[in-house]
Amino acid sequence: MAKKLAKITKDTIFLEMLQSYPETAKVLKKYNLACVGCMGAQSEPIELGAINHGLDPVDLLAALNAAVK
Repeated sequence: MAKKLAKITKDTIFLEMLQSYPETAKVLKKYNLACVGCMGAQSEPIELGAINHGLDPVDLLAALNAAVK
């Protein structure tokens, strides 16, 4: 089992987040992000992924952190 992250931040790597909090996959799906099967998820931080997909990183982070509370 993966170690739980204290908090999801802009620098959190997608794969680390998904391993710690599998429930975040639902949030990613809501934002039309296919991170579960994406090679970039292994090394891409949340902020960069959001920007690359035209999303507001602050909004995405808020949704992800709300899902794990």
